[in-house]
Amino acid sequence: MVESHKKRRETDKTIMMTMGIGRGGRPHPESPIMLVHPRSSRLLHYGVNPLAPRQQRAKIPAQPFVEPWPSTIDEYEIWSGTNASSSRGGYRDLGVDICEADVQAQYTENFDFHLSRKHFLKGVLTSDLLSKTISVHVVGDETVDPAAPDSKMQRGRYVERMRDTRTYGEVALDILRRWVFPLVPDMNEPGGEKYDLRRGNVYVARDNVVLARTTALHGPLLIGARCQLSHNTVIRSSTLGANCVVGDNTTLDKAHIWSNVRIGADCVLEESIIGDNVVISDGVHIGKGTLIGSGVTIGPGVKIPEFSRIARTPYNADDDSSDSGDDSDDSEEVERHRLAVLGPDSVGYLWPAEEEEAADAESDDDEEDVYENPKNKRLGQLGRSLSEASFSTASLSTLSIDDSESSLGSPASQASSGSDLEISGLNISDGPPAAFFTEARSSLARAYDEGHSIENASLELKTLVMGYNSGIDTARTEVVNFLMSKVPGEGSAAQILGAATKIWARWGRLAVGLSRESSDIAFDVQNYCVQNAAYAPWFGIALRALYDSDIVDEDGLIEWRDAPEARGEGAPESELAAFKDTHAKGKQYVDILEQMDSEDDDDDSDDE
Repeated sequence: MVESHKKRRETDKTIMMTMGIGRGGRPHPESPIMLVHPRSSRLLHYGVNPLAPRQQRAKIPAQPFVEPWPSTIDEYEIWSGTNASSSRGGYRDLGVDICEADVQAQYTENFDFHLSRKHFLKGVLTSDLLSKTISVHVVGDETVDPAAPDSKMQRGRYVERMRDTRTYGEVALDILRRWVFPLVPDMNEPGGEKYDLRRGNVYVARDNVVLARTTALHGPLLIGARCQLSHNTVIRSSTLGANCVVGDNTTLDKAHIWSNVRIGADCVLEESIIGDNVVISDGVHIGKGTLIGSGVTIGPGVKIPEFSRIARTPYNADDDSSDSGDDSDDSEEVERHRLAVLGPDSVGYLWPAEEEEAADAESDDDEEDVYENPKNKRLGQLGRSLSEASFSTASLSTLSIDDSESSLGSPASQASSGSDLEISGLNISDGPPAAFFTEARSSLARAYDEGHSIENASLELKTLVMGYNSGIDTARTEVVNFLMSKVPGEGSAAQILGAATKIWARWGRLAVGLSRESSDIAFDVQNYCVQNAAYAPWFGIALRALYDSDIVDEDGLIEWRDAPEARGEGAPESELAAFKDTHAKGKQYVDILEQMDSEDDDDDSDDE
């Protein structure tokens, strides 16, 4: 990025900042829409595109199309996030910028510039007097020299910014899975500690770590120096800092524990972040998404609700008190609520949920920030999945020019009609009519029997999706069920694997085009095997067929394996046993695949 910025500055001195842009990757609640001149990489417009509330139209000001731009700017591209109905990766703002000294001067001169995107970027792009420009650089598009000794390492690019607790958890696991090699614990000695890498991406510090014989470790995970793990402790996809003690029969699942934490026996911690010097007594259950600040003590037997925030000091949104009597009443109410949730033996205070705090801040702000909308804000919490969001899966359907005089023949209209933006209204709460399922199955059967191309079959299916307003999830499930029905349910493992791989390699892209994440297909296949008992014994083989045919990648399989839904959470009681059985079979294959990948990384590091 730095070299790219320098080269652009050599030819265009007006460039004051280069923004890092990534391709593909995870969707994020703060995915923008950008208008870019592709040949010069100049940014012309930067608009917001929150996941919630979903915008049906994106407004682009008329200025970029009516300004007397240089003659070299003769074409435009619209960059946005990954479409839910497309397998192609979209663009995402990495939040990493290369700045000239002019940027600091602008912040000094404009006292109302507080946020880099909301204030500074908008001010530069819309200024008539500044005469400065912003460029974008797509990380990963750099040319790799195949003759270079480290050309293999040059092919990998990993850039991410810790925006919220959800990305904190995701990036932490990415590091442990060695996706940011060589920035991995066993090679960089974080905090001066040395770590050993064990099978399954398990990192254990070399300094006085005590593991009971019955401790179960399921990577990726990290255990800091001088930690003590007692009998029947289960650690799964978690991190523990130094000097932590975990009691008997305690389970940590995707929990991030900082240093000097004491966790008692018979506790369960799910997808939470625990600060330094926290004491958690016996029998405590901490729900997913919980944040516990440093120095807090949780009394025995307490059940912390999901997405709670607990700190050592009381929450005070406004230090200016206007009425001491009201403050006294509020304090009593806060104390009653604290005792009801935390109990008398706890030391700490409940803070309002993050989305509640965002709502209060929004009501006091004259200029609404759509990214701070509570519905959008909650999607950045650890423990949240974007697939759980209660909004439509539709993306932007129409681009409109924010100028009533803009004609249909304007460049913006042409960009709108030709852009790869997703059609709206693909999901409704009532579900599609029965006619959709009948026509979808007939369409799939006709395409399969007559050997249609994927493009034609996909076009016909998406036409039905639009016509019946069915939603891509329903359509994808129909595709997966149809393809699974073509796989023989009897025969040897080799025969079933061969048949399944052949079918998915030929037709699997139909399902990919209707998926937000590749793990969606794995969930649908599991549901099919649960509903059709004859296929349940072959579920592990079905996952291998998905992987071998490049329909679901390793990341998707790992996401499926680690999801509570794959183990039957939320399923009817009558299906729990089937879900657990299929999860066990699929988990065996995913564990082996992850182990093989870890060993390959070890071989690469040894060669270097």
